[in-house]
Amino acid sequence: MSTASAVDKSSLRWRLGPIWSLVSLLLIVTAATFITASFGKSLQVQVQYALVSLVIVVALQIFIGTSGVLSFGHVAFVAMGAWTVGLLTIDPMLKENLLPDLFPFLMHAQAPWVLAIFIGAVVGGLLALIVAPVLMRLNGLQAGIATFALLGVVNLVLTYWSSIGPRSGQSMVGIPEVLDYKLALVFALGAIIFAWLFQRTRPSRLLRAAREDGIAAAASGINIVTQRVIVFAVSGAVAGVAGGLFALTNRVVQSSQLYIDLTFLTLAMLVLGGTLSLSGAVIGTLVFSAIDVFLTNLQAGIDIGSLSLSIPQGTRPIILGLILVLMLIFRSTGLTGGREFVWPFRTVRPLPGNPPTNE
Repeated sequence: MSTASAVDKSSLRWRLGPIWSLVSLLLIVTAATFITASFGKSLQVQVQYALVSLVIVVALQIFIGTSGVLSFGHVAFVAMGAWTVGLLTIDPMLKENLLPDLFPFLMHAQAPWVLAIFIGAVVGGLLALIVAPVLMRLNGLQAGIATFALLGVVNLVLTYWSSIGPRSGQSMVGIPEVLDYKLALVFALGAIIFAWLFQRTRPSRLLRAAREDGIAAAASGINIVTQRVIVFAVSGAVAGVAGGLFALTNRVVQSSQLYIDLTFLTLAMLVLGGTLSLSGAVIGTLVFSAIDVFLTNLQAGIDIGSLSLSIPQGTRPIILGLILVLMLIFRSTGLTGGREFVWPFRTVRPLPGNPPTNE
């Protein structure tokens, strides 16, 4: 083979690598969804919840993986999306009976569920954009505490302000049953594609550079706060979409469902897979969800022929916590090591004047 042919072939492999990183994730998620769903109706419901969690984790990865700043507040944007979809899809006559204190414009507002999801994305993104100029100036523990405070504020507002939802302690019910696992899969794949494309935008590239060396990035003229604001708002919009999917999947929305438990559950999924890559977000969610479903069924008892296996109630969160602790101890970069799937096109970027070579 001539040198020119080898260079052309290697260049093609180098260009196909990033595309394969997307295609492989789409194939993995699709295959896992349909294989699992084929085992029965109950697993189809669990698959649908896992796909909703996947969209949340992708939203987290868009910001945390790009900026390197830990956020405990993204479930606030999920909550806003869920609240918006709930208010826009419940029949107005039902809202008059169940939510008597609503503002008049919310009482009579209604939209098709697809439009309601995208309005929820706008609401989540706008909230993120409003708070980002303040929060995105912080780093480390300060940023974590501030985003967690945002989550607390949003949760209190949704819990006690009956003009925008149910009275304290009550649930928002009457959300129509329009979503199944196949539609949830479409949204999950769409979130993956969007995140993959967004990785290649200028704000994402600049913020990754700032993540690696903030001082050098600032010295190069990169406005780190501005890039963080942009990425934070985009990830907030994706989280808003996830909130809408959560509302349509659960069909009952309560502020307590969208608080600390969901925050640490989705963060655990991201950490398990690896925060620095989209592949980590996807693989972490799938693996964590599979283990969670298995342990849930094991708590209820699994019959294998004449043998019955079970674990005590309450064991599931303990085992999940131990798995996460062990992962942090022995592989802190997650299952993917923070890398994207690029096989079988994995190559090293060539230096100027030199042909690309295989790793």
